[in-house]
Amino acid sequence: NAKRVLEIACGTGSILKPLEKKYKVYGLDISPGMLSSAKKKVKSGKFFHQDMTKFKINEMFDVILCVFDSINHLLKFNQWQQVFSRVNQHLVENGIFIFDMNMQKKLDRHISEKPWVHWFGKNLLIMEVTNAGNRISNWNVKVFEHKKNNLYKLYQENIKEKAFPLNKVKKSLQKYFTSIIVVDIKKKHLSQQSENLLLICKK
Repeated sequence: NAKRVLEIACGTGSILKPLEKKYKVYGLDISPGMLSSAKKKVKSGKFFHQDMTKFKINEMFDVILCVFDSINHLLKFNQWQQVFSRVNQHLVENGIFIFDMNMQKKLDRHISEKPWVHWFGKNLLIMEVTNAGNRISNWNVKVFEHKKNNLYKLYQENIKEKAFPLNKVKKSLQKYFTSIIVVDIKKKHLSQQSENLLLICKK
């Protein structure tokens, strides 16, 4: 019966695009560039340039989404708690909050792996994940755009992520939600080997 769907940290709107056929969709992101792309992609959407830890919208929603491990980019746990609080304030009674999060197991695995190298056309992507200390992983992303002959233009960004224990996250969520379902995206059962979890929380 959901009618209004909000995605926080919506990026370029790839998740909202297929949803706009059935729902009234909204998105917010801290990046003006991402929002510019989202507005072009999702014509019926309504977008807000806001921080997901502090957002305030004069609307109530049936479902709020936060995917692609966006919450892991918040490096302090009190920021996660702020998100949970803001989401709760913007959900209708019995509304649903759905988000996914990377676990430490996944971040450690990426840190131990060799850099990922991918050619697309004549352009090159190199991504390397390293330990930035304090259990923070740094995702160094380099894109070499081919210009002509052997000339390339480099674009580079460092993206940091941090994981927090599931029991700590659930304890915080229980302050705002009556039901919390945890799903291992790649496995049937939760275990110490779980790398990425999906949480479905009902207000």
